[in-house]
Amino acid sequence: MLCPNHESEERIISQSVGVCSDCIRNGVNSVAQDTHEILRRRDLLVPAIPSKGKFTCQDCGNHCRMNEGDIGFCNNKIATKSGVGDRYPGQAVVSWYFDHLPTNCCADWVCSITKERELGLGRERLKNLAVFYGSCNSDCLFCQNGSYRTMMAKGKPLLSPQELASAADDYTACVCYFGGDPAPNAAHSLKTSDLLNEERHVTVCYETNGNISKQWLNKISSIITNTGGTFKFDIKAVTPEIYRTLTGVSNRITLRNFKKLASMKRNRVGEFLIASVLLVPGYIDISEVRSVCRFIAEIDQTIPTVLLGFYPHHAMSDLPRTSRAHAYAALNTAQEEGLATVRIGNQGLLGEDKYRFD
Repeated sequence: MLCPNHESEERIISQSVGVCSDCIRNGVNSVAQDTHEILRRRDLLVPAIPSKGKFTCQDCGNHCRMNEGDIGFCNNKIATKSGVGDRYPGQAVVSWYFDHLPTNCCADWVCSITKERELGLGRERLKNLAVFYGSCNSDCLFCQNGSYRTMMAKGKPLLSPQELASAADDYTACVCYFGGDPAPNAAHSLKTSDLLNEERHVTVCYETNGNISKQWLNKISSIITNTGGTFKFDIKAVTPEIYRTLTGVSNRITLRNFKKLASMKRNRVGEFLIASVLLVPGYIDISEVRSVCRFIAEIDQTIPTVLLGFYPHHAMSDLPRTSRAHAYAALNTAQEEGLATVRIGNQGLLGEDKYRFD
């Protein structure tokens, strides 16, 4: 499908948005907000960030404003007479599985475990405890892990930190929190991490949209640093209008947090902060890639950055896979902007479709 305003330029779009990235940058209205709300209502989720209530949730950058009985955008918080609290006290909507190392983690190329430790190939192998949270404070139209939405709506399975930590064994080398997103479950993930490290050393990693409140960011950063893990930030976009179109939320807190963490760890030993950028055809074009890479490079040119291939999913299943030409043009752009440690990830997903990405 071509942008109705740029048909002669053959700019592809998703029906879920209705216009191309150039239109979005120039203030042309899209149907994205309607799409977000329609799909969330269909999936029995809170349709939009609550903004007119008496109580403000401080657990992430969305700052949902709710009245008594209202549920937050992440479906994990609820307003009561005394304020905002957890819907499932002492528990979280979460599932888990084991991934043998090395995994397909977006930070595997700079991971201290895969670089420095014997993985046990050919015998009992070290493994990652992959923790998948069934809640999210974003609403990506291109979501690659949409099963979290069903978990959010059903409110299960529920596990306490103790139950989750008990899944680990002597071959569990690391834990990675993702989803959904771990941001709305900061207290639960931190308690789980503490329990995992009571009797053994388990490296702690987070894969997140970065929309984390100040009260949790330093605590998460501390346990990642202390265990030698990585903070994997999915930047998505830096242009506010493109970010909001694709995710339904603001990127202000994500970018602020990325800057803060980068400055804290500028004189790091080993890697700490990793940036990932999903190359969504029609939206994360070379112009946006350049803006993202310039943002990262101006902070620290050595921050490892991975460019990821998109596969058609969720509301953007009408787009093609990221083309090989798009991915390599993005890599060249990242290098032109001065990024010293950048690569293309999941190359097996790349396609050969021809579309404009300039």
